[in-house]
Amino acid sequence: MQTVEFHGWGSRAGQVETPDRLVIDLDPGEGVGFEAVKAAALQLRRSFQAIGLQSFALLSGGKGVHVVVPIDPVARWREVREFAKSFSAALADAAPDRFTIALPKAQRRGRIFLDYLRNQRTATAILPYSARARDGAPVAAPVCWDELKAIERADAFTIADVEQLRKRARSPALKGWGTGKQGLPDIG
Repeated sequence: MQTVEFHGWGSRAGQVETPDRLVIDLDPGEGVGFEAVKAAALQLRRSFQAIGLQSFALLSGGKGVHVVVPIDPVARWREVREFAKSFSAALADAAPDRFTIALPKAQRRGRIFLDYLRNQRTATAILPYSARARDGAPVAAPVCWDELKAIERADAFTIADVEQLRKRARSPALKGWGTGKQGLPDIG
């Protein structure tokens, strides 16, 4: 099948029914630039912080950013999906000119789709350091929140940057990226 990309569930093999991460994929609609995507990712970070959750940024290697929230593998898929949906819907309701949770692409023009649907059983999301099956073979790359501001594209790294990516992966700045012990708060 000429497979290149590695997508993973939000759970581990030994605990398939209890996710250990939540992912919101910021997918820019037509007419939305990467500066707006970065601003949205930082907004999600602040919103997650406001409810006591630590999050991490992942350049998708495509057009957007994934905001990754590690969670204790306690809640089941339905609860995680409902949390992700409620969180995303609240952001879209608060800023309907910037965000949407509407699935049809025609309704996304000029806005960022907050794709919470990656948080359900059998759904997947691109994994860190996976090459993408796109021109130039970009790589999904973890980044620090501080450095995200200076990055110009979601596909800033490619397979040609393998040595730089290896060095970054071992850097103190990315130590602990995507890990943490935290449960889902009640935002009902």
